[in-house]
Amino acid sequence: MLTKKAFESSVTIPEILEYIESKRAELIRAREAELDGLPDVLAGFPIVSCGLRNDKVDDIVKAFVRNKSLKTIEQLFSELDDSLLPRIRQYCLWSYFNQTSNDIIELFFLKHPAVVPTLRKIHDIDFFIKVDNKIVPFDLKFTHISDSYFDLASQGISRNHFEDIYDDFTINENSETNELKRIKSFYRKLIRSDRELNLPNYGGLSKAELLNLLSSSGNQSAEMFVQEITEQHKNYVPRNAEELYPLEWWNYKYQGQRLFCNNNRLYIFLAYTDKFMDGRELKGKTEAIGQKINELLNGIINDHIHAVHYHYDREAALIGDYEALSLSTIYYE
Repeated sequence: MLTKKAFESSVTIPEILEYIESKRAELIRAREAELDGLPDVLAGFPIVSCGLRNDKVDDIVKAFVRNKSLKTIEQLFSELDDSLLPRIRQYCLWSYFNQTSNDIIELFFLKHPAVVPTLRKIHDIDFFIKVDNKIVPFDLKFTHISDSYFDLASQGISRNHFEDIYDDFTINENSETNELKRIKSFYRKLIRSDRELNLPNYGGLSKAELLNLLSSSGNQSAEMFVQEITEQHKNYVPRNAEELYPLEWWNYKYQGQRLFCNNNRLYIFLAYTDKFMDGRELKGKTEAIGQKINELLNGIINDHIHAVHYHYDREAALIGDYEALSLSTIYYE
């Protein structure tokens, strides 16, 4: 009803924008007061991983209360104090780090003249951006670059030129260049050729763990392989808008079913160039990320925004062809 009244009213868009603009300074003052001193807290923050899948604290609590193997009060308290509570503490620390850095970085958007802030919460919209006399809504997404993306990027992601394929990009099917498979293949061959190294089987080990084992093995060919694969990995980290486009597409096409959404997104990607670990810890570099945001928004034009086309088939109820607008920047070290 309110939306209908607003649509049918005589209030113009310029008048709405003028009203929102009149509130910007007040919003900035309130946010700055809220965040006063918090960048210093983040600067000395003990970085920890989330330690909890899908943010479900209740899952580990349920596992604890349903654990019938705890037969004594001593076992019960030991499991609680030594296992459950440390994980919850780790999750709370990560959540604080994540939310606080979010709030600090969002202030850069609030201060930029190209951004039209929202005066109240709007589902799937964090702000609007003024682009070539248009006002485009965006949902802000902070995300590290997934290992799965690097595996496909190492195979080769190319612009699609086939009319029967809706996606903007296609993946080279040559799995021999896949980063993870190359690492596992080398590791497996080394185990077989030099049993005296006494390396463990690679099952369940991450890329970083496998490469650390190879680096510390004392085997010269293994050390050379680690150097080679690390140098190649740097090339898979996008540096500019053209290279970020397939990463934006990948994040739409392979998004999880549970949180599937086809909204316009402004991505801030985080990545290490020479480490085989995700870049989520870099989120605390708020000033450097703020510079990237200003560079992205300064002089923005419509051509800078990608119209991402992707076919989604990870969930039967969601199968279909989709299109959304996307914009991104990346902070890497």
